[in-house]
Amino acid sequence: MIYQLLNLVISIVSRIISVLKSYFTSGSDSDTIVFDNGISVEREGKIAEGGFSYIYAASDSSFPGEKYALKRIVCPDKEIIVACKNEAKVHQTLGNKNTNLLPLISLKFDSSGPQTVCYMLFPLITGGSLRDEISKRLLLRDDVIESDRRPFTEKQILRIFKGVLRGVMAIHDSGLAHRDIKLENVLMDKQVGMGGDEENYLPSGPGTRILMDFGSVRPLTINLSSRRVVLDLADDAARNSTVSYRAPELFEGGCRHGINEPDINGKVDVWSCGCFLYAMMYGASPFEMEFHNGTPRIVECTYLRVLSGKVPCPPNSSEVGLRFSQELAELVSWILNVDRVARPDIYAVIGRVDNLLASDDFVAMNRGAMREFV
Repeated sequence: MIYQLLNLVISIVSRIISVLKSYFTSGSDSDTIVFDNGISVEREGKIAEGGFSYIYAASDSSFPGEKYALKRIVCPDKEIIVACKNEAKVHQTLGNKNTNLLPLISLKFDSSGPQTVCYMLFPLITGGSLRDEISKRLLLRDDVIESDRRPFTEKQILRIFKGVLRGVMAIHDSGLAHRDIKLENVLMDKQVGMGGDEENYLPSGPGTRILMDFGSVRPLTINLSSRRVVLDLADDAARNSTVSYRAPELFEGGCRHGINEPDINGKVDVWSCGCFLYAMMYGASPFEMEFHNGTPRIVECTYLRVLSGKVPCPPNSSEVGLRFSQELAELVSWILNVDRVARPDIYAVIGRVDNLLASDDFVAMNRGAMREFV
C-alpha cells in the first residue's frame, strides 16, 4: 500500500514538473528563425539566461561568417508581450543611433506554438560583459594574493565609466530611465588589456561600452502624487531592478508621496552608476561588499544597507587600500548621496569625469593612496 502511494506521489510530482516545464519553455523552438526583414539565423549555443529569456549565439544562414546574439523570450501573457515590444522600441529608437547602446537588428513574435515567443536579434559583442571582465581579473577571489589580481587602472575605469554615462545620458535625453545599470548589463566590444592599454579605450570606436537590457526602462520622471504611486514604484523596482544597484528611493519606505515631495527622476540611474563605478574598482556594488583584513568579501545586500548609504572602503594600510586615489573615492561618495535632491544628475557626473580625465596629474597616476569615503 505504501509502495503504491509512493509511486502515485512520484507520478503526480513528475507530471507537475512536466507541465511547468512545458509552460515556461513552450512555443516554437526551431533552431532556424526567419525574421520579417528576411534575415534567417541558425541558433547555436546558449550564452546566458534570465527569468523568461535565453540568449544564444546565432549565425546567418545566408552568410555563415556573420554572427549574432539571439534573445528568446517566452511570453505567457499579454503583459510580457507588451514589455518585449517596449524593450525592442528602446533598442530601435536609441540603440540604432548611439554607439554606447546596444542596437536591435530585427524582432519577431512567433505564435505558432502553445505560447507566443519573442525573438530579438542583436550584434554579437565578443568582448563579454564587465562582470566577465571582473572575473578574469580575480578581484573577488579569496584564494589569491593581492599581487595576482589585475585591477583596472584609474584611467581605464574613467574611460569605461564615461562611455556608460554617455549611454545613460542618451536614454535620459529621450525621457526615459534605465533602472538596472550594473556590470552584467554592460558589454565590451573588445577584450580589455591587462597591461594598461588605455589609448585604445576611446569613448567611441574600439573599446566602446555598450549598455543593454532595456526591459527595466521606465519614464524618466514620476510624480509622487499618491501612496499607490509610491507602492507601485517600489513593487516595479523589486521585479525589474537589481537590489544591490537600486537607488534608495526605489525601495518601499525610501520615499513618500505628497505635493511637496520631489519627483523621481534620472538620479535613480545616477545612483546605479555610482554602484557600477565602485564595482569596477573592487568587483561588486558597495552594498554587497565588505573588507576582511583588506580582502574584499561578498555579503548579502539588504534594503537597510542601501538606505544607510554607507560605502565600505579597504583599510588604508592594505594593498587594496592603496589601489586608487582620493579623487576616485570622492567621485564615488559624491554620486552615492542618499538625498536624491542633493545627488548630482547625469550631466554633472559626466562633467566631473571629463575634468578628471583632463587633469594631467590624475591621468598620469595609475595607482595612488586610497583614503576615506566621505
